[in-house]
Amino acid sequence: MAYTPTGMQALFPVYLGRMPSASLDRDAYDSSVAQNESNLNQNLEILYNKLLELETAFAEQTEGE
Repeated sequence: MAYTPTGMQALFPVYLGRMPSASLDRDAYDSSVAQNESNLNQNLEILYNKLLELETAFAEQTEGE
């Protein structure tokens, strides 16, 4: 059984925020950091799941040989 590529899901943009200036609301900054953390975690989960998919596909391929 040959490996069939399934493509990568879109990754979410992660922005590394700077320390807030005096004019920026601290709550807005905290919210921005939390959103970036969520996006980063989703990206890592997508990559982890893709690696598991590839590992399974390669294992099936070598079992069939």
